[in-house]
Amino acid sequence: MHTNNEIKKHMDAQARQIDRELSENPGAAMEVDQELADHMGAFEETALSLEDAEDASFDPFEEE
Repeated sequence: MHTNNEIKKHMDAQARQIDRELSENPGAAMEVDQELADHMGAFEETALSLEDAEDASFDPFEEE
């Protein structure tokens, strides 16, 4: 079984390889699995926080 540290090292190595390949071939497209893309920072978290969700559900015109 792999430890989290081993998995991180493996993903870091894959990310460096992809970065090298894309640097050598500007404009090239490369398929990357979602887990590695997430590790590389490709996805920005856009979910509402609990506080934001509660604020959005507040109706200022509703009587309490």
